[in-house]
Amino acid sequence: MHESNQTARVICNDPELTDQLRQLLARIAPDCEVLSAPADCSVAPFCRWLGDAQLGSAGRIQVALLEATEVLELTRHAFKSRELGLLRRRLVALLEQLPDNPD
Repeated sequence: MHESNQTARVICNDPELTDQLRQLLARIAPDCEVLSAPADCSVAPFCRWLGDAQLGSAGRIQVALLEATEVLELTRHAFKSRELGLLRRRLVALLEQLPDNPD
C-alpha cells in the first residue's frame, strides 16, 4: 500500500541534466527523486504530476480509496464513530491487497 509520501521530487525533461542532478542529489538529498518521465516516480499512480488522465480505471480507484482513507484518518477525532473506523480499516485492508502499480 502507498502512504502519503513527502519525498521531494524534481522534474527535469533534459536527460543530461537529469543524470547530473541525480548524481549530485544522491549525496546531499538521497531521498529526493529526479523525474524525467512519469515512470520514474516511485508513487506513479498517486503522483499529482501525472494527473488523472494518465491513470486507468484501476489507478483512479486506488487513488480514490487512498484519499478516502486519508480523510477518514484525519477526521477520526472529530467524528468518533465506530462505523467510520471500521470502514477505514476495511478500505486500508483492501488497498493493501491491490497491486502497487495499477494500470
